[in-house]
Amino acid sequence: MKFTKLSLIAAVAVSAITTTAMAELEVSANVSVTNNYVWRGMTQSNNAAAVQGGLDLGMGGFYLGTWLSNVDFSGGAGAGDTEVDGYVGYAGEIEGFGYDLGYIKYGYLDVPMGNFDEAYLGLSYDFGVASVGATYSMGMDDFRGTTTEVPDYIAVEASIPVMQDYSLDLGYGDYDTFGTNYSAGVSKSFDKVDFSLTYSVFEHETTSSSDENNLIVSAGTSF
Repeated sequence: MKFTKLSLIAAVAVSAITTTAMAELEVSANVSVTNNYVWRGMTQSNNAAAVQGGLDLGMGGFYLGTWLSNVDFSGGAGAGDTEVDGYVGYAGEIEGFGYDLGYIKYGYLDVPMGNFDEAYLGLSYDFGVASVGATYSMGMDDFRGTTTEVPDYIAVEASIPVMQDYSLDLGYGDYDTFGTNYSAGVSKSFDKVDFSLTYSVFEHETTSSSDENNLIVSAGTSF
């Protein structure tokens, strides 16, 4: 089944390559800070601040990029690590429906056994009064150096414009074998700086002591 979906990614790439032969290369970068790096409802920085940034190359719908952040999974003094992700994909729009098909590798410099890969498909649509999106991330093989299979993840998000250019952002995710997460927050851009305030809840599938509630404040910019 995984081979079939990877073949689909390759087919989309081949079918679209002729439209990008003369496209212009676009380069962009981003940087942000947050009081807590929370991913799929779970803190990745032991409830501490994180500095993050990335670099992207794009050409006619195709994109290639990398993203970095400090992480801390043990909580001990000097136990920090660095997450380095790499991804490639193709994104576009058909009759107002946006799509994004890609592959991502999550890497951890000091804990390579935690490295894993996902293939993903995202769909979105802007209704004017709200924009909605859904993403299916399929775990590929096992976590490196283990026999634990990477689980699949399904996320649904909505962004609703409210007064004075603020947006109300809502999210739900189901991470197979891990748990479910919910989020609600507000975001706004001031000039080139994007701010967000989000409350996140994570409910572990089997162990309630692993549940999390986080208030996340983030600011970032892209150029």
